[in-house]
Amino acid sequence: MTILEIINTVYARWGDSISKTAVKDNYSMENSTVVAELPAATLYFQGLPTSASDLEGNESSVMPTVQVDIYTKGQRALTEAYSIDELSHSALVGMRFRRSYGPELIQSTDPSIKRLTSRYSRVVGYGDKFTE
Repeated sequence: MTILEIINTVYARWGDSISKTAVKDNYSMENSTVVAELPAATLYFQGLPTSASDLEGNESSVMPTVQVDIYTKGQRALTEAYSIDELSHSALVGMRFRRSYGPELIQSTDPSIKRLTSRYSRVVGYGDKFTE
């Protein structure tokens, strides 16, 4: 499995799950501080460092780390954010990721916008497959 395959597979499966919420098609892989339409969600790859390799640069395992940010606004914004987080979490755990941080409510400059942030990681080894 290549780095590109890991990124495409994780994002596609997460996107399929998250699109079943109020977010619908308003999700991306960009780490942006500006969100045009709410609710919205982002899955951002923070890196895929090698956790085992040889001197020729062959990687036998990598550790992808992703950050998920969920943005909501309105009367039940926090409830909606946690509801979206539940599906996001389920999708990532289904691919054997482990939540290492969050969900944490991050204060916005606009107090009416709620932002939940979580981070996940897992080891992907040679011949590994993402299973659900």
